[in-house]
Amino acid sequence: MKVATKKRKSGFYIEITCPGCGGGLELDDDFFVLECNHCGSVHRVVRPETPAAYLTPARVDRRQARFKIDRYLKKRSLPLTGSGMHLKCLYYPYWKIDAILFRVRNKVIEQVLVEGDQYQSEVKVSKNRTEISLSPYTTTTAAGNCLDGVPVSLGMRTEYVKLLPYSTENIDDDFDSLPVVTTWDDVRKDLLLNVSRIAEIDAGSSGPNQTKLFHPKAALVYFPFLIFESYHGGDFNRYVVDGVSGRMLGHVTEMSDESRGQKGDAALLELGALTVEHHRCSNCGLDLPPEQSFIYICRNCHWLTVLGDTGNAVSEIFLAGEIARPGDRMCPFWSFQLPEDTAPRIKRMFKGIYDSDRLAIPAFKMANFEAMSNLSRRVSAAMPQMALSELESLDNRFAAVSVSLDEALTLAEVIIYRQNFSGPTGIDSADRPLQVKDIQMVYVPFRRENYFMVDSNLNAITFAKTLAP
Repeated sequence: MKVATKKRKSGFYIEITCPGCGGGLELDDDFFVLECNHCGSVHRVVRPETPAAYLTPARVDRRQARFKIDRYLKKRSLPLTGSGMHLKCLYYPYWKIDAILFRVRNKVIEQVLVEGDQYQSEVKVSKNRTEISLSPYTTTTAAGNCLDGVPVSLGMRTEYVKLLPYSTENIDDDFDSLPVVTTWDDVRKDLLLNVSRIAEIDAGSSGPNQTKLFHPKAALVYFPFLIFESYHGGDFNRYVVDGVSGRMLGHVTEMSDESRGQKGDAALLELGALTVEHHRCSNCGLDLPPEQSFIYICRNCHWLTVLGDTGNAVSEIFLAGEIARPGDRMCPFWSFQLPEDTAPRIKRMFKGIYDSDRLAIPAFKMANFEAMSNLSRRVSAAMPQMALSELESLDNRFAAVSVSLDEALTLAEVIIYRQNFSGPTGIDSADRPLQVKDIQMVYVPFRRENYFMVDSNLNAITFAKTLAP
C-alpha cells in the first residue's frame, strides 16, 4: 500500500523522510507501515514511548498576515496598521491528548399512562435507566506560558493539519519556539480530574454518574502564530494571526495579569522522536508485506514478528480448528489467560454460560463498541471448546491485526470496568491494571450467512457482516 496516494479518512498526518532514498513520505496518524513511492522500499515507523513532538509548518508570511489585520481594522472603521508595527513569529506549544472516554449516566424517565377510557386521570410512571457509552476523546491544551490573544486550545485544527517532526532544521528562520512550562504528568493529572468532575455537573437522579478516561496518549504540537504589536501614542495593540490559515485570531489592547506573570521556568522534558526503519524480518532480512498489521509471518523463513510486543509475550499464533476452510474469513483475537484469583470474579461478572479463564478481544477495528464487547464475551465463553492448531503461514484469508497488544489490554480493562455498571455483580471496581498469565493470538474462522458472520467451528457465534475485517 502506498500511503501517499491513499484517500485519507482524517487529516492528521506526518511528513517524514525515506531512509533508503531520502524521498518524502507522508504518514497518516493510523498508519505505521508504508512503501516509498520513489524507491519501492518498505518501511516501518516506530513511535516512541515518551510523547513525540511535532511542528506545523507556517504557510503565511508577514505581508499576508498584515493584509488580514488591515482588513479586520477596516471593517471596524479603525486606523490601519502603521510603520511602527513590531512583528513576532512564534511556534507556540500545545499538548494533544487522545483517549477513550467512558460515560455512565443514570436517569429517571417519566411516562404518562392512561388506563381505561379517555376520561380517566393520567398516571405517571417513573423508570430508572442507565446509559453507558464509549467514544474517542481528543483535546488540546496550552503547554506554554499564557500569551494574550493566543488561543488556549487548537480545537479541531489538529485533525487536518500537516505535521513535521520537531527539530531545529524544520523551524523557519524567522520563527522562535516558546518553551514548554507544563509537563505531560501535570496535564494528565488535571485532565483526569476535570473529566471525572463532569459527572458531578449532571448528577444522576437514580444513581451516581461517572466519567472516566482510559489510555490517554499525548503528543506535543508546536503551532505557528504571527503577532504584531505597536505602542503608538501610548496605546497598546496586539494582533494575533494564525500562521497556517492566515485567520485573524485576536486583538488585544491591554495585557492581563496572567500574561504579565509567568507560570514558571521551562519544564525539563524527555520528548520522543519518530524513527523510520526497514520493515524486514529480523531472522532472514527479507522484506515483510507492506500491509498494516501488528503480526507478520515471514514468507521465507516463517519467523513470527509481533510489533509492539517488547516483552516477547507472544511466541506463536493459532487457528481455532484443524484446518482453514475455503471461503472462511480468519478473524484475529487477542486471547488473555486470567490469573487464578481473577478468573472466578470475571466468570461471576459475565454470568450465563461463561466458564472460561480467558478473555478474548477482537484484534481488528470495530467502530461499534457494543458489538465489539458482545463479540468479545461470546468468543471468550467459547474458547474452552476451540481446539487450537499452530499456524506457520498466513494468506489473504487471514485478516490483518489492526489492534495492538497494548490497545487490546486497554479494551479488556474497559470491558471489565463497563461490566461493573451492568448490574449488581459485587465485583471490585478499583482502578488497577489487568494482570494476565498468558497471551495468545488466535484466528477464528467465520463464514458469511446473509447479514451475519457465523463461526465455522461451533456455528454459535455471530456478528454483523458490516463489522467484519
